[in-house]
Amino acid sequence: MAATSVEGSYDGLAPFNYPAAGSQLQTYYRVFGDLKSSITPLICLHGGPGFCHNYLLNHSTLTHTDSIPVIFYDQIGSGLSTRLPETVSTPEIWTEEIFFEQLRQLISHLGIEKQYDILGSSWGGMLGSAFASTRPAGLRRLILANSAASKEGSNLNRRKYRQQLPQEMQDILDRNEKAGTWNSEEVGMVMAEYSRRHVCNVPMPDDAMASVRMSEEDTTVATAMGDEIDGNPFQSSGFMAKWTMVGRAKNISVPTLVINGIGEFASGDAVKPFLDEISDVRLVTLEGTTHSPHFERKEEHMKILREFLTAL
Repeated sequence: MAATSVEGSYDGLAPFNYPAAGSQLQTYYRVFGDLKSSITPLICLHGGPGFCHNYLLNHSTLTHTDSIPVIFYDQIGSGLSTRLPETVSTPEIWTEEIFFEQLRQLISHLGIEKQYDILGSSWGGMLGSAFASTRPAGLRRLILANSAASKEGSNLNRRKYRQQLPQEMQDILDRNEKAGTWNSEEVGMVMAEYSRRHVCNVPMPDDAMASVRMSEEDTTVATAMGDEIDGNPFQSSGFMAKWTMVGRAKNISVPTLVINGIGEFASGDAVKPFLDEISDVRLVTLEGTTHSPHFERKEEHMKILREFLTAL
């Protein structure tokens, strides 16, 4: 799929003040639609941690079909926002709070404090759920797209799907994991098949490839937060290994849509705490999709989002 056109949108850099991470930080953002209109804007939080916004750009469809203003931005340390490679060995900086504060300051910069919606994808939904649990002023609705309620829940699914690979593929992963050679070519080939089964079952669109390339340029955030261990996505450490919304999701007080696929990291029990704890929640599971329903079944995915965002 060709990259999403940004014609008619505008981008900018918002100042981000967070002394613990250094001075003169900036948040890159792109806006589709009119933020001064009466329609509630949607803020999209990308995955990772350490990915960037590009792979979500096709959500600008909501602007074209329903005039919903849609805001994309790169989380601090990622994409075109300020990168902080010098913090890779200071993981204490990389907690939810730095991302919360960046989002708060971006909302203020754009002048949308009175009312906004949030869509979080993968890690972005994990972050978005934690932000929503603080009951921020102005948040109207929340979409958790392909987001687990805990990192352990996500990793349990990852390991389960690993065991469903052909035995020869499992052997390759086991052998390289033990030898500490996870970045070998043969592991890469196996993980490409694994991703086709559980991450995106259609050819990787240009928007997604742009995010992949950008994330590979600087792995500071993912490394410092422990999202993977030496590139191995079946293992986590530090902040990410302990991350959970269990016991916190009950504090989310806005209408919430949980949307996921089949055989993906955020399927089954991985989203159960959201369903058990959030008082106003709805689950939609899209058949024939994995971790990327906005690519795999775009029209149906967007229809579900439109109906949720525009419901009275």
